[in-house]
Amino acid sequence: MCSRSERHDRDVVSATPAPRGSVVHLLGRLAWPSVLVLLVLGATWKLTLGDRIIARGDLLLYFYPLRDYASQAIREGRLPLWNPYTFMGAPFLANSQVGFFYPFNVLTAWLPVERAVSWNIALHLAIAALGAYALARRGFALGRLAAFAGAVTFGLGGYLGAQVEHLNQLQALAWLPLSALIVVRTVERASWSAGVAALALVLALQILAGHMQSLYISLVTLGLIALILAMAGLWRSRPLSVKATFRAATPLCVVVTAAILAAAICGIQLLPTLELSRESARAGGLPFNEAASFSWRPWVAARALMPTYGDPLFPEYVAYLGAGGLALALLGGLEIRDWRLGVQARAEAQSPTSNLLPLILVVIGFVLALGLATPLFGVLYRFMPGFNLFRAQARWLVVFALGAAMLVAFGVQRLQRGLSAAQARDWLIAWLLLMGLWGVGVLAGVRFALEPEYRALPDRNVMMGWIVALGTVTVWVACAWRLEIGDWRLNRNLQSLIPNLFFLILALELLAASQFQPYARASDRQALISLRPATAHLLAEAEAGTMRTGRILALSSLFFDPGDKVEQELLFGASLSADEIYDRLIAAKHKEIMSPNLSLYYRLPGVDGYDGGLLPTRRYAEFVRQFAAMPAGTVDGRLREFLDGPPANRWFEQMAVRYLIADKTQDVFLDGVYYDLLFSVPITPITTGIPLRPFPSTALGLVLSAEGAHAGEAIATAEVRFSSGETQTFAIRAAEPITPYFGTRLSWEGRKTPLTIFLRSIENAEATPVTLRGMTGIDEVDGTFLSQMVTGDHDMRLVHSGDVKIYENLRRAPRVAVQDAAGAPIDIRQVGGEIVEEQPEFVRVRFSDATPQDLLSHSNKRLILRDACFPGWVARVDGVETPIVCVDTLFRAVALPAGAQEVTFSYEPQSVRWGFMVSAAGVVLWLALVSARFKAIGAFASHRLGPPITLRRT
Repeated sequence: MCSRSERHDRDVVSATPAPRGSVVHLLGRLAWPSVLVLLVLGATWKLTLGDRIIARGDLLLYFYPLRDYASQAIREGRLPLWNPYTFMGAPFLANSQVGFFYPFNVLTAWLPVERAVSWNIALHLAIAALGAYALARRGFALGRLAAFAGAVTFGLGGYLGAQVEHLNQLQALAWLPLSALIVVRTVERASWSAGVAALALVLALQILAGHMQSLYISLVTLGLIALILAMAGLWRSRPLSVKATFRAATPLCVVVTAAILAAAICGIQLLPTLELSRESARAGGLPFNEAASFSWRPWVAARALMPTYGDPLFPEYVAYLGAGGLALALLGGLEIRDWRLGVQARAEAQSPTSNLLPLILVVIGFVLALGLATPLFGVLYRFMPGFNLFRAQARWLVVFALGAAMLVAFGVQRLQRGLSAAQARDWLIAWLLLMGLWGVGVLAGVRFALEPEYRALPDRNVMMGWIVALGTVTVWVACAWRLEIGDWRLNRNLQSLIPNLFFLILALELLAASQFQPYARASDRQALISLRPATAHLLAEAEAGTMRTGRILALSSLFFDPGDKVEQELLFGASLSADEIYDRLIAAKHKEIMSPNLSLYYRLPGVDGYDGGLLPTRRYAEFVRQFAAMPAGTVDGRLREFLDGPPANRWFEQMAVRYLIADKTQDVFLDGVYYDLLFSVPITPITTGIPLRPFPSTALGLVLSAEGAHAGEAIATAEVRFSSGETQTFAIRAAEPITPYFGTRLSWEGRKTPLTIFLRSIENAEATPVTLRGMTGIDEVDGTFLSQMVTGDHDMRLVHSGDVKIYENLRRAPRVAVQDAAGAPIDIRQVGGEIVEEQPEFVRVRFSDATPQDLLSHSNKRLILRDACFPGWVARVDGVETPIVCVDTLFRAVALPAGAQEVTFSYEPQSVRWGFMVSAAGVVLWLALVSARFKAIGAFASHRLGPPITLRRT
């Protein structure tokens, strides 16, 4: 009597398939991938059909600005070599994360950037799912339903969906299943050329996508797959021969050759990136503790394997398969039979596939993602090339996710083939043990978690979702066991519903979970493209030409609410969720302060920037450490977060700061009067005079700090000079509370207009430092007041006050200056010079004929351009190339000979030229490889068909 598995195999063999090439056959092949694409579009409907965008995180602050700038260059038909808007100037094309040459970025460059990014997210989730489907079908010879289940698990599973805010990471990883398929298929190919050409093309796409860590993970994964296949080939080929050894080594040779060819094809990107890496703040690798950062926490592993359902789990840690996915992957992992490892060895065994390779990927990905929690991390950090260049070890979870998705496919295939009673029993027991282990992991994670946010169980609704899903899956696993032992006698058609029902549970669970993924938390497009008042003011200044000679510096920790917060909540409350409105409000705050890369989006030159890769440069990091309390280790920008207050004026001069943006979180209202506390002035025994803006008032309110003083103690004197010419002297005494500051009023009879205030600390107050923090003129009759500027060694003017304040630097720090060996820099306008032409990669400075000869007659002068110094910049003085030196750590300078009339700076990196030639050679070599392969196919076909038939006339 035949078992159910044998009957199923016999029925499958006896079924008559549709003829190859027929319409039915073609529709059958396309149906499953088409449904897969529709599922992805359904999960991401807000970004595609809903015309929404993700308005937060790296997409808002990094990828939108970069892609917008790159897209403009593509539309204009030029190479954007330099970015003058962040980090006081930085290489743009050399920054691989831009993905300038990535084909899908080029194709979508004509769309608005926010729409291009949204469609790229949906497109690459679909590519990842289709690649996983192809890997299961062609690499492991699984059925359509099984391959479809694996594809849904990978494309709509937790890991990839959680990474959509890292656009280039998603773009690079989407090609990993396809590249794995190519490596697996090389085992049964007689020629290397097809595999090398195909893999080189896919690897080139991953390189151009621009996320080097994802590329590194992919290459290591492909190398491990090739190594395992080679070892399996050697095992099967015993006793070994030279031919068998070379045959077994084919996968390794293909991977190495394809990687070299892909690097050559992408030379125009890789060579500039290599040049930037030598100048990067991360050059030489990351410190041990930084490389270990963002490792997968053992105490979150259990909860990370189940859908988040809104649980605030850090996106790098998310790797859920769902309850159905875990059960199916467990069933797939229980079936380890041989060492064929995905090779379709039909002639060597009855079973054409093995699930050992996916299981190995699961283990490797799981262990490497734990990072510092395993001893292996220290070994790899010290001895594995390239491993110390990256942090966020949790990103190895993509290897786990791919292996687990393939195990899910194997599990569905096993269900379709039928389970023996012993297999069903083992599955049920293993599932109950896994559930118990998972429950212990969740509780232990709460008990031992180091982060406060993980020391409590998830929300009740999340827990209920988990319990329902796990309970449902447990019931069906038990049903599968009961069916097999014969207690419930059902006909074969009803028994065949088991794999279909399991797949339905998996798909519904992942679709439900997808609505809690980052791509489902999408705001309206206006969150990005609408203007805020501060932004509009600066754009108007740029339009008037005032931004050509200066930059923007922002000081803010974003601890303020937009003034229209209530209006936004009322306007969008009906169409956006609470989280989406929150994202919109945070985006509004970022736009107000140009944080940190939005200056690039608006094309406004800024001091600050942000990049988690090769930028900022080492010189920039060294420069900002001189006045900012930057953290130890590498610097990724975000200068605004590490400034307690405005830097000293000399730093403003060196950075050519024209506008300063600050929020009002440090400012105060005392007795209903507003005081601006951004700046401060120390009061010493030497009289300090402060000019005041004319305002008829009855009092002058002061906010001071006097550390160590006692309430009522005399600490300073003030002399106020009025517009009438009279003066009045006041004694200033400390008042409660002393710390951190206190307020006092200098009052007089009637309305008067004070013009100047002179402050002086008392003689014996050296042990009690006194500082003026803020000052406001007050009319106590009608309750009006006017904030007076207290700017210390700066000379600032408040030009905008809304949610944030914008100050204009009245000293107009020159961006281009002339300096002799001992003197201070002189603005070139004072010596008859000006910037007459400026492009991102080119600056021309010209001195007029009317320039006083004594100013430029000495040969020991130099011209300083307050833009970042970087290899590839070429200076020419009156057409003669002159060496550039880096001054004040960061900026460019060139010797200025007597009588010089014109100086130009142009960015001409040789790495781009050499990269273009290497890419051209790589493309030619790839085309030759493809051409040779097609010729070989043609010759083989001709040989099989025989010589052509010649008709002879009789």
